[in-house]
Amino acid sequence: LMVDNGGLFESWEPYTPYRSLTVHYGFPAMAALLSWVTRMSSVQATLWVGQLVNGIAALTLYPLAVRLADGKRWAGAGAVLTAGLLSPMPAYYVNWGRYAQLAGQAVLPVALWLLWDGVEGTDEGIPWKALLLAGGMLSGMALSYYRMPFYYVVFVLSWLVGWGVPHWELTLRPWLKGVGRLALIAGIALLLFLPWILRIAGGHLATAVAAGTTRTPPLERVLADYRVWRDIDSYVPYPLLIVGIVTLGWSLARRRWVVASIGLWILGMASLVAAALINVPGANMMQNFAVLIALYIPFSLLTGWVVGQIAEITQRSRGIIRWGLGTVVLALAFWGAARQTGIVSPQHIMVTRPDTRAMEWIRENTPSEARFLVEGFRIYNGYSAVGADAGWWIPLLTQRENTMPPQYALLNETPEEPNYGQVVVGLVTHLETVSPATRDSVQLLCDRGVSHVYVGQGQGKVGANAVQLFSPEL
Repeated sequence: LMVDNGGLFESWEPYTPYRSLTVHYGFPAMAALLSWVTRMSSVQATLWVGQLVNGIAALTLYPLAVRLADGKRWAGAGAVLTAGLLSPMPAYYVNWGRYAQLAGQAVLPVALWLLWDGVEGTDEGIPWKALLLAGGMLSGMALSYYRMPFYYVVFVLSWLVGWGVPHWELTLRPWLKGVGRLALIAGIALLLFLPWILRIAGGHLATAVAAGTTRTPPLERVLADYRVWRDIDSYVPYPLLIVGIVTLGWSLARRRWVVASIGLWILGMASLVAAALINVPGANMMQNFAVLIALYIPFSLLTGWVVGQIAEITQRSRGIIRWGLGTVVLALAFWGAARQTGIVSPQHIMVTRPDTRAMEWIRENTPSEARFLVEGFRIYNGYSAVGADAGWWIPLLTQRENTMPPQYALLNETPEEPNYGQVVVGLVTHLETVSPATRDSVQLLCDRGVSHVYVGQGQGKVGANAVQLFSPEL
C-alpha cells in the first residue's frame, strides 16, 4: 500500500475494506524504500529487507556491548556472535515474518547507546546534538514497533540503579542533571511522535490502550499468558541461560553493578504483562511471547561481557592462549553458522511454488470481482483470526478478494462495513464446527459474496494453532 500510494495512506483498498492507518509502519517504510529504489516488487522487497534487518539486529548490539564492558571490543564481538550465530533468535524470525518487532529491536541497542552517551556526557551545558539523536532514535523505534518503548523504559530504570546510583551516589546535582537530560530525550521523542499520536487518537488501538487503564484483566488470563515461559529454552537455549546466570553472579561478585542491572532489565520485561493488573497504561497490550523472543538482546550482552573479561585475562598471558581464544571463537562461529543454515522451517511457509502458479492462474482465469473462501484460525482467545495457507495472500498476489484480511487491519483499523471484523471471525468460528458443504454453510457463503474456494499447498495447517476448516476432498 505504501508503494502504491507513494507514502502513507488512508484506505486499504483494493486489498481489504478498511479506511484508517494507525498501526506502526517503520518496517513497511523500509521495504517500500527498497522497492522504490530498485523497482523490486513489494513482496520481494519485504523478504529482502526482513533478512537485512535480521542481520542488522545482531550487529547493532556491538556498540552497547562494548560500552557495557568499558570499551573491550571482544565484548562486542561476543554479543554479535551470540545473537547472530549461537542463539535461535533473531534468526528464527524468518519463519514468522514478525519483522515489525525485529525492526524495533534492531534500533533498540542504538537508542540505548545514544541515551547513555547523552546522559553520561560531561558537558556542563546541554549536549543538544546527542540528545536530539537519542530522542529521534527513540521516536523512530516507537514507530517501528509500539511495544519497544516499554523495553526501553524498563532498561532505563534498571540502568539508573546499576549505573546511576554508583556514579551519582546520593548527590543531588548530578541526579538533577541526568534526570533532566532523560526528560529532554523523552520530550524530543514525544514532540516528533506527536503528529502520529494525533492521528491514532480515537482509533481502535488508542481505545484498547485506554481500556487497559480502567479495566483490570482477569488474573487467570494473565497467569495463562505466563505459561509460555515454560518453553523459554526454545528461545534462549539452556547453555546461554546458564552463561547468563553465571555472568550475573560474577558481575555481582566483582561489583559490576551496571552489568548486574541487565538482570533487573530481564525481570522488568518479564513483569510487563503483570503490570496490567495495576492498570499501567499499555500493559494490557503486552505479550510474554513478545518478551521471550526479545531476550536474545540481554543474554547476548551478558555473554559478550564474559567474552570481554576472558579476553582481558588472556591479554596478560602468552600468545598461545590469545590464539586459543580466537580459535575457540572462530570454531563457535562456524558451528553456529552451520546450525543456522537449517533455521528455515517448512511448516511455516505460507506461499510455495505451487501456490505461486495457482495465483497466476487466478489472475488469468477468474473475474475481477471473484471472492475466495480461504483457510484461517482464531487467535487472542477468539477475538481475532489469521490465515493458515497461501489463500491469505490472494488479495496481494492476484488483486482478488478473500475472506481473511491482514491481521493489522482486522485488529486495529476501521472497516468500511460496520462489524466487518466480527463477520470475519464469525465465519471462521462457524466453519470450525459446521461443514462448508452443508446447505446452511453454502447459503452463508453465498450471502457473503464467496464465489470460489482456495485450497493452498499448506491446506490450512500453517500456524502453531491452525485447525483445518475444510479438506481438499470436502
